[in-house]
Amino acid sequence: MLKFFVGTMAVGAALYLSAALAQPLLPRELQLASPEGSSVERLGDSMVVNGRSMVIDHVTTPRPPSEVLRHYRKALNEHSSGKIVENKLGADQILARKIGEHFVTVRVRAAPGGASDVWVMTTPMMPAAASSALPSHLALPAGSRVLSNVETVDGGRRAFTVTATAEAAVSATEDFLKRSMGERGFTLVTSDVSGKNPSRRMLLFQRGSEDVMVTIADGPAGRTMVMNASGPK
Repeated sequence: MLKFFVGTMAVGAALYLSAALAQPLLPRELQLASPEGSSVERLGDSMVVNGRSMVIDHVTTPRPPSEVLRHYRKALNEHSSGKIVENKLGADQILARKIGEHFVTVRVRAAPGGASDVWVMTTPMMPAAASSALPSHLALPAGSRVLSNVETVDGGRRAFTVTATAEAAVSATEDFLKRSMGERGFTLVTSDVSGKNPSRRMLLFQRGSEDVMVTIADGPAGRTMVMNASGPK
């Protein structure tokens, strides 16, 4: 199962590239040069977040954050004009700028030994109209609202992480998922319905080489579902 980290998001099992290599998924005008001596990891083959196709590169560099920030300010200025948006998220420094019809965000984090970790995220300004739809093997109870929908492709596997709210009670939401997944040919493999924590359920469904793990949690603002689905692309 691929894991996604956003705020940022991270996907494992990626291809390491030399910092000097061009990155084929991005047009030339969106390729930001990495600091000298860096290594670049493309996170997944492709990723769609809430209908927007996103490319994320993880850059590791021996340079300290102050130098890295200067480098990426210069790189952003070379690719576009206008104000660079700067912000902090915890200990991380954020740089962002619109380049053409895309938005490029650079997140810099201090690493041990005076080095830095960097995530460079490139997202189109407008999503494709139908790309945020749920896959056909996932369904939500009536009254649910999708909070985020992340699609990733890595090698021969495609994964979805869907976070949604549910109006129905935990037990009713669980019953809906068992019924709808069964109708789609999935079998309930494991469940934590033990009565020890009635406000939370974890369910694992499988269909051949596909699996769907669902977590349902009851909180002060209502029910939240997280569906992690993985299968051949």
